[in-house]
Amino acid sequence: MDYQGNYPSLGPGFEPNTLKAKKGIPLPIFLLLLASLILAGFSMARFPKSLSEYRIFEQAEARTKNGETIEALQELFEVLEEHPNSLPVILELMDLSMGAGYYDQAAYVFNEYLVGQSLTDSQYARMMRYSRRLDSYYATYDAIDALFAQLEMEEDYGEETSDRLTQQLKEELSRLHRDSSQDQAFLYYYDAMLTENLEEQRDLLKKSYEADPELFDTRVLLANAERGLGNLADAHAYLEEAVSKESQDAGALRGLAVLAMLEEEEAKALAMAQAAYEVNPDGLYVRDTYLVALHVNGHRDEENALIEEIEELEGALEEDTRQLLDGELTLQEYYMGG
Repeated sequence: MDYQGNYPSLGPGFEPNTLKAKKGIPLPIFLLLLASLILAGFSMARFPKSLSEYRIFEQAEARTKNGETIEALQELFEVLEEHPNSLPVILELMDLSMGAGYYDQAAYVFNEYLVGQSLTDSQYARMMRYSRRLDSYYATYDAIDALFAQLEMEEDYGEETSDRLTQQLKEELSRLHRDSSQDQAFLYYYDAMLTENLEEQRDLLKKSYEADPELFDTRVLLANAERGLGNLADAHAYLEEAVSKESQDAGALRGLAVLAMLEEEEAKALAMAQAAYEVNPDGLYVRDTYLVALHVNGHRDEENALIEEIEELEGALEEDTRQLLDGELTLQEYYMGG
């Protein structure tokens, strides 16, 4: 992807000697008036005109800190579409998207709106840091995509083939790790997906998290691994981080519901599981967790209705879920394995 553009460096823009030549107005007052006029003109030319759009711009950062990240970024992007040359909106959207790990949106804004804009030295330097980060991210994205494209060409997916392909993927990922241009967090994330050892998976996800805590759903997967290893306090911490970033993160809400059930807080578990279901019923294990939460809270009618929904969508309940509902497995046995 081409993120590079020609950005002239504007610099401070004023020469003290010229200002000193002005007569009749003291220099400090003249500077203040000049700055005010420039700021007013800049605001009228570059900022959204309507009060509602300006409010979206002004509140975007605070909303992301309040767990409204997706909604805030979406609304800010809609403002940008209405005012495609508004540099303050472009820069704010770049800053917030990169800070939250929404790299696809950042790349789109970079290519479609930022290229060709006049930037100050500091703005240019910051955007180039983002460009290098995006270059690394997409280099790895393309490399991973190419690896999985090779898998799609395989016709035989027996156990022997699966083991061979998994080993091949691990070797390719190891090779990519040696390339400094690759996104190491991205690679550790996929390393973790290729191991069945829960402790090893946790350690690899930690490396991914340390390299880039905002990448994908790393916090949620790391919390699930910690829960499976019995580290409930650590699992809580990662899930609370995820929810503080995005309050409507179905995976994080689902994870908190599981922890609440393990801690015998059934009502809290049901509220969390229902919230996850309402946000994204098709999320990984979201329906199953909501079903279990209904079961432990004794809501039999809703439980039976959800069983019918799952069977209609998936054909049948998972065997271990059925065993849990039938009392053949405990919550600890069901959830403490990952």
